[in-house]
Amino acid sequence: MNNSDSGQDSYEEKSFEIPKQIKDLRACQFCGLLLTLEQWNKLSQCLNGCSADQTKIYSGVICVMKPSKSWVIKKLGNSKNIHPGLYAIDVQAE
Repeated sequence: MNNSDSGQDSYEEKSFEIPKQIKDLRACQFCGLLLTLEQWNKLSQCLNGCSADQTKIYSGVICVMKPSKSWVIKKLGNSKNIHPGLYAIDVQAE
């Protein structure tokens, strides 16, 4: 793929780490990004620029590798410019 045909290609090349376990995953209350408690503790805010408020109450998981090309992200109504990673389908505040 030619990097000049889309301004988002360089964004999509950002790496992400798939958690090794699902036991301590927490979801961003705004965008649903799933990270381990250890990963959240290292961040001052969500990788998508949301506040770092997170919850353990979520259901369903999807993996987004190329956000601008993901039909799932479009169906969920989320922004095309989200960070690649694991996302909760439904998130509830604690």
